[in-house]
Amino acid sequence: MNYFELFQIPVALKIDTAALAVRYRELQKQYHPDNVASQSDAIKLESMQKTVEINSAYNTLKNPLSCAEYLLVLQGIDLRNEQHTVKDTAFLMEQLEWREELDDLQKQPDEAAITRFQGRVKKEFQRYYQSLEQQIAECQYADAADTLRKLKFVRKMQDELEKLEESLFDL
Repeated sequence: MNYFELFQIPVALKIDTAALAVRYRELQKQYHPDNVASQSDAIKLESMQKTVEINSAYNTLKNPLSCAEYLLVLQGIDLRNEQHTVKDTAFLMEQLEWREELDDLQKQPDEAAITRFQGRVKKEFQRYYQSLEQQIAECQYADAADTLRKLKFVRKMQDELEKLEESLFDL
């Protein structure tokens, strides 16, 4: 089942999350297992499977990177569990520099430096995300796949910086 069809929304990277949430609640109400509690085991199982599918679709579409990955799957490009790596040497060098900076901050935490680093990483994320939006809009799916790979690296760095920042509050 196509997730966009399931939620009756246009196939796009930018999704009206409010409309998505409304449709999600409607589908959950319609297919909730409690509605078929007195039915046969086969019907209960079908209802449970549909509920799992609805949850999976909702979680995929509400997350911009997961949604982009799903859009690429619909175009025959499956990045899940792939073994490809980013080949852009400038990007890889930047990632090495970021990794070194993160290591230094983990050894000697500095709240102001972490905040500045987070700002730079956020700016890069936004830049790559804008490229991704444009590439998908222009049906440049191979380029979009490369950009999404980069965005996943950047998102991972954001997550690690967030953990580092949280660890400062634990001290």
